[in-house]
Parts: sequence; C-alpha cells; structure tokens
Amino acid sequence: MAIKIKRGDELALPVKITMGGEPLSVDDAELVEFRLGEIRKLWPEDAEYDAESGEFRVRLSQEDTFSLPADDAAQLDVRVKFRGGAVIGTRKVTMLVTVDALSGEVI
Repeated sequence: MAIKIKRGDELALPVKITMGGEPLSVDDAELVEFRLGEIRKLWPEDAEYDAESGEFRVRLSQEDTFSLPADDAAQLDVRVKFRGGAVIGTRKVTMLVTVDALSGEVI
C-alpha cells in the first residue's frame, strides 16, 4: 500500500519495521537509517520511536518533502544497525506517492 504525501508538507512519517515477521525491538538496535530519495534520516537523531504503536516517526521538513519528485513516487528503504554490529536492511520497500503543491515556498 502506498502512502500519499504532498510536497511542501512537514510531517512525521510513521514507519513500522518488522524482521522475520516480528516487530523490531529497539533495545537491539543501535541505529536505524531511513532513505527516501536523496533524504537520509537516522534514528535516534531524526526519528522517534513510539512504543505504544510500535512505529517510528520520521520527521520530514518542508524542505525535505519539496525535494521529492512532483506527482511521482519515491521508495522508502530502511536499514538497521544492531548493537552487535550487524547491519540488515528490511525486505519490503514502501512506496510513497507525492502530490505536487501549487506553492513552492517554505512557510
């Protein structure tokens, strides 16, 4: 299922990570990389983890979403660096559909 976002929006993108069908335990993770086009965000610096929902909230600024292609799609790729040093990417890549905005100004 694709997620729709409008270019120029500022939002916290919800991302649920599973490994082997089970939710990722953040206690095992040292770093999580979220890559959306040219945008690179890291947990814990640029994202928060909501233990109640089991989702990460990746903060995207207006500048971030304006950098996405207009009226197109972008892929969200995720990699996890575990405390033991292993780095594993998730198999499923989420598609985001971008909707262009009439205004190209940051407000």
